Amino acid sequence: MQEQVTQVVEVQAALRRVATAVAGGAPPEDVFGLVTEEAGRLLGASSAGMIRYEPDEQSALVVGRWLGTGPPGMEVGTRVPVAGDTGVAHVLRTGEPVRVDNFEGRSGWIAEEMHRLGFSRSVSAPITVAGRIWGAVILAAAGDEPMPPETEARLSEFGDLVALALSSAFARQELIESRARIVQAGDEARRKLERDLHDGAQQRLVAVALALRVTADALRNDPDRGRRLLDDARAELDHAIDELRELARGIHPAVLTERGLAAAVALLAGRSEVPVKLSVTTERFPPAIEAAAYFVVAEGLTNVARYSEASEAAVSISHVDDRLVVEVEDDGRGGADAGRGTGLRGLADRVEVLDGSLSLQSPDGEGTRLRAEFDVTPPSTP
Repeated sequence: MQEQVTQVVEVQAALRRVATAVAGGAPPEDVFGLVTEEAGRLLGASSAGMIRYEPDEQSALVVGRWLGTGPPGMEVGTRVPVAGDTGVAHVLRTGEPVRVDNFEGRSGWIAEEMHRLGFSRSVSAPITVAGRIWGAVILAAAGDEPMPPETEARLSEFGDLVALALSSAFARQELIESRARIVQAGDEARRKLERDLHDGAQQRLVAVALALRVTADALRNDPDRGRRLLDDARAELDHAIDELRELARGIHPAVLTERGLAAAVALLAGRSEVPVKLSVTTERFPPAIEAAAYFVVAEGLTNVARYSEASEAAVSISHVDDRLVVEVEDDGRGGADAGRGTGLRGLADRVEVLDGSLSLQSPDGEGTRLRAEFDVTPPSTP
């Protein structure tokens, strides 16, 4: 009984050391080394390792290794095939931990190599990240003494901590990249605004200022000519105002604030080069969500016009079960890739800031569907 209590305490202490490293933001490769050592020592293995399955699922890369008393071999950086009657292949196929009690006679390079190195048994447990089998933690032992029956469960706990470390690292990297994209998008938007102002409204306003100086002289010497020049200046000023309004519409359309999402989306559809069918709720939502939904539609319709070769598009905005669902569909050629352009990546950042989600479905030859969802649950009242 005392021995069992001692083992539980040791297990919890080892898991706590790994969890502390994960919580402290230790790099994944440091976690790999720590997990293999802690698990190997704690669970009585001769050697421990960790592998990451490659995208083709035909091979794996050794990313962590603890030698213990085991022989050298399959060090970090070794690429191994995933095939045959091996624990590594079983974990990938089933997503479950597996015990191998004898390597002799088993097929597969890993089984043959483990037998050659002098190992007699192993236990492997999966590392699952975002619903996908990312890799496995493996314990190996020599000699005749079997590994304890609870080894699979203990090793799976270490695998879960590795998964947490990887998820945290991926989230940090995605945050860094999204921040970089937001900064880049902001810089690009400012440069475009500067160009549009310089080439459009600013030139017109400079021309109006010069025309008014000439008009002032003409009014004193030739009133009829002065009035004609004044009419021309007024027309030029109207054009400048229109251009400024168009620029402001691209930043945040006034109609969105004044009349809501349905009216703003109707204007977008009216300006589209491709005919658009609309089904848009007339409800009002928080301003930030309305703005994000508007830009989803704007980006979607822009991409339809530029790339889809579609004959028509459809925009649907509905309020379903405390979710605002925004969809832009077309009957074009499909094949859109969210990773190729900055527009959709920037849009995803805008949506995710509001705890929303953005997805793209675009099979070749079957059109494209851009979908965003936002939580519009009313705030609870005390």
